[in-house]
Amino acid sequence: MRTRTLGSCFAGLLATGLLIGTAGSGQASEAAVGVRPAASMQTPAGSAKAAAYPKVYLNTVINQWTHWTPDWYDSTHAGWLYAGSNYFYCIKEGVYYSDNGRKSKYWLLTDDDSGNRNVYVSEVYLDQWGWDNVYSLLDYC
Repeated sequence: MRTRTLGSCFAGLLATGLLIGTAGSGQASEAAVGVRPAASMQTPAGSAKAAAYPKVYLNTVINQWTHWTPDWYDSTHAGWLYAGSNYFYCIKEGVYYSDNGRKSKYWLLTDDDSGNRNVYVSEVYLDQWGWDNVYSLLDYC
């Protein structure tokens, strides 16, 4: 009898939306599970999943554009990543980019300061220590 009562209680909570956060939506409320709202965050379709990789903090030397894909094209511009300490998830081969006295075809997956998730920046703007150590610190996407 106790199992049935517990099952009825569970079904009642589910029906009223208390268990899932919002009645009838079929999804947990972000407030109920402590997740930051995703409405302001954009993620490109088919991008690498940042959650699969640990965050690695490295220093960048300039403010730079972020891109939805690992390239420097204006059409893929997403937002901005400001100079300083930033976290990166992984490294991916993409289009060659030259600046800051360096040339590289590797791009770093991160979340930018404009609120975009899963975007790329070129590794050429890492400080010298990051430039020297990035391959031993980050996994490949």
